Amino acid sequence: MNSKSRSKEDQQNRQANEAAAPPATEALRRRSGHSKDAITILLVDDDADCRMLIRDAINESKVSNLIYEVGDGKEAMDFLLRRGEWKNAPRPGLVYLDIEMPGLDGIEVLKMIKADATLREIPVVMMTGVSDETQMRIAAEAGANSYTIKPANAQQFLQTVMTSTRYWLTIHQYPEHHLPPGECRR
Repeated sequence: MNSKSRSKEDQQNRQANEAAAPPATEALRRRSGHSKDAITILLVDDDADCRMLIRDAINESKVSNLIYEVGDGKEAMDFLLRRGEWKNAPRPGLVYLDIEMPGLDGIEVLKMIKADATLREIPVVMMTGVSDETQMRIAAEAGANSYTIKPANAQQFLQTVMTSTRYWLTIHQYPEHHLPPGECRR
């Protein structure tokens, strides 16, 4: 895919995000196939191809969630804090965050998320090509909920994202999204 096609795709994704940015109404949810209880996912990566692979893997997971994409750390914070063009953005329940981005990098964004009382409970999955123990330790100390590597093999990459997504959306229990008490074993 050439950069002109990616730019057009990014513009179309942004327009789709802007169209869906106001709090979703029941009609929008029905039309898009998203459950009103679905957890919104935010993808933060400066590489449009990586965002596309992550988005495709999430869709392969057969989950019905709204997915938003941003291309850098500043835009991620604008989305999370509902500033500028993202003033009506929904609150995500899961963030996939790349580490190596120009400007505000993923570790800086992670620290800002975990330092904000209104955001710190959002699970953040560091999704990166950096396989470095020091970087992993820094991410863990900054509050990363998970650290996953972007495998070079596309099939392994899809499997990594699908497994992570299934965990965070179906196994992990959130205060506002969890199994009812009657379905839990005591």
